[in-house]
Amino acid sequence: MKEIKVKWPLNPQETVLYKANAVYIKSKFQAKQGAVYITSERIVFETKPMLMFLLFGVIGWLLARNKKTNEFQLADITNFQRTKHGLNKKVAEFELIDGSKYRFGVAGKWEDFDLAYQKAILDVQPLFSVK
Repeated sequence: MKEIKVKWPLNPQETVLYKANAVYIKSKFQAKQGAVYITSERIVFETKPMLMFLLFGVIGWLLARNKKTNEFQLADITNFQRTKHGLNKKVAEFELIDGSKYRFGVAGKWEDFDLAYQKAILDVQPLFSVK
């Protein structure tokens, strides 16, 4: 399996399990393009500077830095489900302990994303358990 490189620091013992191009769906009319990463400890969304590409072409896009927009610990996730947004039926919705929700439209095969998430969540001990 090929190692996935990231531009942000990983915690000790943390490994990147999966990367997919994605769209962070902030609201009905607001979204950001980028990539979503599943690590052994967290979910990270990294935005891609599309405005720099539009203004300055490929050189501007290469010079602009990607940045982490959202990240949250796997242990904070209370609910994960597949939903849809418009015509996109491959939207991952994460609900966290604090009640916040994050939605990412995932490119590529949904099954690969779901499998990587399920493998990552198996190793995480939840902060609480519901019986």
